[in-house]
Amino acid sequence: MLVEPGTPTAPPRPASAPEQAEVTPRRRRGRPNVLSREQVIDAATAIANEDGLDRLSFRALGVRLGVAPMTVHRTIGGLDDLHAELVRRTVDEFTATFVWPDEWHAVVRTFATTFRDLMLTHPLVLESHSRRGALVSTESDAVVAKVVGALRSAGLPDAEAMYAFFVVYDFVVGHTGVQVGRGSAAAGRPERHALVAEILGSHSYEERFSLGLDVLITGIEARVR
Repeated sequence: MLVEPGTPTAPPRPASAPEQAEVTPRRRRGRPNVLSREQVIDAATAIANEDGLDRLSFRALGVRLGVAPMTVHRTIGGLDDLHAELVRRTVDEFTATFVWPDEWHAVVRTFATTFRDLMLTHPLVLESHSRRGALVSTESDAVVAKVVGALRSAGLPDAEAMYAFFVVYDFVVGHTGVQVGRGSAAAGRPERHALVAEILGSHSYEERFSLGLDVLITGIEARVR
């Protein structure tokens, strides 16, 4: 802050209230701030992951982006469209990271672990799935086709291959819902934790997920035989 210099022996004199007001930056009137869709989606992703979809509003976005809520509305449209866009972009970015192996066991395991990583990294995906139905994205159908195709090539009939995919899908969603505690999952039950501690002495979601996935793959293998 700029102040007027005093004498060499005197301390600097603080600015008066009018002088402070002079140096305070003021928002210029006229043309509104301009945002890109990417800026809004990035901010919305952060809010939804940190605080949940219920906290995602034009006001919250305006505070995070430093603009008026109406500026956000003009840029992105309605909140329902924004929710759908968040899911599409997040799922597509993750599905692009899939590196598919050749063997069917490994295909199922790759799908399950990567899908779980997606929901742990972006709880908004899990919450949106729990409240708004199936996840829809540009690449999601290709992922389903890859896993179902691997199960068919292993020897499962068409219907069983599709249902086996959904069994794995449902397991991953349910397990992650309990771990994260978002959406409709009932998490954090103290009596259940006490029982686990009494039997095991400790609890690991990683070991729990790994065992569950092994059981599912073993069951699918039995159907193939």
